[in-house]
Amino acid sequence: MSSKTTPPTNHVILYVRAGWDGTGYGACPFCQRFYMVLDLKAKGQALTYDIISVNTARPPPEFRKFANRLPVLKHGDEVIMDTEEIQQYLDATFPTPDLRYTNKDAHTACLDVFSKFSFFIKNVSHTSDHLVKELSYLDSFLDRSSNRFICGDELTNLDCNVLPKLQHIRVASKAFKDFEIPAGMTSLWGYLGNAYKNDTFKKTCPSDQEIVHHWSEKKETTPLPESKQKLYMVESTPRFSLEVPAHINGH
Repeated sequence: MSSKTTPPTNHVILYVRAGWDGTGYGACPFCQRFYMVLDLKAKGQALTYDIISVNTARPPPEFRKFANRLPVLKHGDEVIMDTEEIQQYLDATFPTPDLRYTNKDAHTACLDVFSKFSFFIKNVSHTSDHLVKELSYLDSFLDRSSNRFICGDELTNLDCNVLPKLQHIRVASKAFKDFEIPAGMTSLWGYLGNAYKNDTFKKTCPSDQEIVHHWSEKKETTPLPESKQKLYMVESTPRFSLEVPAHINGH
């Protein structure tokens, strides 16, 4: 890190993965995680921020000078690429609103769901059994709570980490595998429903088409069925799956 010549301001830049056209906002869940964190911090007037999309196939020279992966946080002369270091830096530098959490059971309940989804979507697992087991574990945890979100009635760092991943699980599993989060997981759907009413989540959520494009680019992913290709055409009007099963609304 170079020495600072002027005191840092409260303005930060988050570099995120660009979408299908190389310029718009893409569908990286790790990028959305920190987009959510910055938006929540900005609502508490702790900072201001810019989101800059980077085409990983042709990153601009000025970006290549200081980074080689995404997401990247830049604050003054500080450049941070490791996700956990980004989280720690934001918590330490902009402590209010405090998004930290201490509920270890909540953390454990979310721990493996995305890895099991990745195995499923990339055909490491040939059935949805392991994914369903992890989703059920999270649903059971949420069922024992009356909170709107995982650790309370306000979003925390844990929600910012988990909710983008759950949206990828919902959209990509449906598109590639015809798998849907079981309607019987009412607490999990209720949790998603609360996220879908939240301004920060809606503002930072990528379109269904971008999520499908994100997974289409991974060579292990089964090609999108021909019958669905038109539905998820990236050039079409962006579509967002932000509804929940009808019986959840009264849950």
